[in-house]
Amino acid sequence: MTECLTSNLDRDGEGRVFKDHGHAILADAGGVSIMRGVYEPGWKWSEDVAPLVGTSSCEIHHLGYMLKGSVHIVMDDGSECDLTAGDVFDLPAGHDAWVTSDSAAEMIDISPDSTRYAMSRPTTIAPPDNQAMQLVRRGYEAFNSGDVETLISLFSKDVVQHVPGEGPFAGTYKGVEAVLGYYGRLGEETDGTFRAHLIDVHGDGLGHVCAVHQISAVRNGVRRVSRGSILFTFIGDKVTDLLQMAGDLPGDDAFLV
Repeated sequence: MTECLTSNLDRDGEGRVFKDHGHAILADAGGVSIMRGVYEPGWKWSEDVAPLVGTSSCEIHHLGYMLKGSVHIVMDDGSECDLTAGDVFDLPAGHDAWVTSDSAAEMIDISPDSTRYAMSRPTTIAPPDNQAMQLVRRGYEAFNSGDVETLISLFSKDVVQHVPGEGPFAGTYKGVEAVLGYYGRLGEETDGTFRAHLIDVHGDGLGHVCAVHQISAVRNGVRRVSRGSILFTFIGDKVTDLLQMAGDLPGDDAFLV
């Protein structure tokens, strides 16, 4: 029997109180988890959350929507941005943040990582990402920024990428040059707009990593957003095989025809 699963954030949620200046509430229902964060004026991650988690910067990848107020973000690499009410955001891990509005800032976060927000991790437990998972994250960053040198450094010389479907890009690409050529064609067909944004990364510790992503691109004036995944196989620190999968393969094929 089909069942609608529900949970009430205020009634059923798990509260997580910051050291000062706010709190977060988390709840889940079936396949969705959500966090609502309330950040009062004076809140700063490095002062109000860092003491709880024991890391030098926030290691959570946030995917969310700003309900109220505004915050300023400083990434570990020095880049900065501001989030204000009405903004939809994809905020990578590795950042500090603080409230810049006179009233409390509030946000909704739907990232899978948010289930770990404002929680300490026992020192006896390794970090969530193993080496292969970290390399996959680097690869997505390189792909989206056009960093060919990093991509080449991640691939084995005989790397193979399997692209499913019946569209013009379907097939098996063997070797670094062929795989990079496939990426180049995606860029050419979409006037450089093709991006694959990471949602979640899963690993088995044995050289296999499954990356779930959201693709966005514009072609002939039409914008497409769809989800997919890639199963990576590693030998050592090199990717040897990429098995690409799609949530709506016929739709992806039609977009690129």
